[in-house]
Amino acid sequence: MITRENIIERLAQKYPQYSFIPTDVTKNGDVHLQGISVRNNRPIAPIIYTKDIIERSSSIDEAVEIISNIIEQHQAPDIDINMLQDRDFILKRIRIGVQKESAEELIKRAVEDFDGMEAYLYFIEHGNNHDMWSVKVRPELLKAANIDEEEAWQIAKEHTFAATTLQSMTEVLVEMMGEAFDTCLAEMTPCEMYVLSNKEKFRGAAGILNHDLLQSFASEHDTKALCLLPSSQAEVILVPLKAEYNIDEFTAMVQEVNATQVAPEDILADRAYIITFE
Repeated sequence: MITRENIIERLAQKYPQYSFIPTDVTKNGDVHLQGISVRNNRPIAPIIYTKDIIERSSSIDEAVEIISNIIEQHQAPDIDINMLQDRDFILKRIRIGVQKESAEELIKRAVEDFDGMEAYLYFIEHGNNHDMWSVKVRPELLKAANIDEEEAWQIAKEHTFAATTLQSMTEVLVEMMGEAFDTCLAEMTPCEMYVLSNKEKFRGAAGILNHDLLQSFASEHDTKALCLLPSSQAEVILVPLKAEYNIDEFTAMVQEVNATQVAPEDILADRAYIITFE
């Protein structure tokens, strides 16, 4: 039987320069994950979640090999811990994310017009070799960096909106598939769809907070109503509503995708939303 403890014992033998700590994490409000924290002398320690690795491994050797590849390919970022208390460093990188309502002790607010969601502050940094790391903002972090909460929200909003992208589903498929793209795939979408995200495709669903962008998009498509399908925390799908619609059908679409294609910790909501404009 493969267990997290067995894996840790083998990893400790293979990598004596690291400490491997069993770590339990609650994500997205109610999703409980088991993982292994990989620690050395750096201030941020990555966590490798073990459930899926154990389930798809036929032996302890295979599980250790998978985790070894992760360790060797994704080193923890080399961060100056003082930067996590540096006012200018944080404010230059601060953004807004959205997630399911949770009990996390963050700087956060309810999301108007989208029941069941909350907005929170985080900051993001791009490292070498296209690496990226982020930190959710807790009240004590703002206090340590001498940052006013309202100032943080305002600057985060500006950065979030500036990074937002809005593309047709066809454009997204072409980017993903390149020459392998077949126009028949675009014709298979049940209706006209657009993907709202950001440049990094990371926590990009916060674009829903940009009311002016949504209203302008609706006007460009000659409609006063949009359907929003919460694809994940990384992106949402917008559908211009130009005829009769059934919200239950859209909600069923969201629930099916959540059940079959989205990791539980990435689910944003289990329903569709209708946004209307005057």
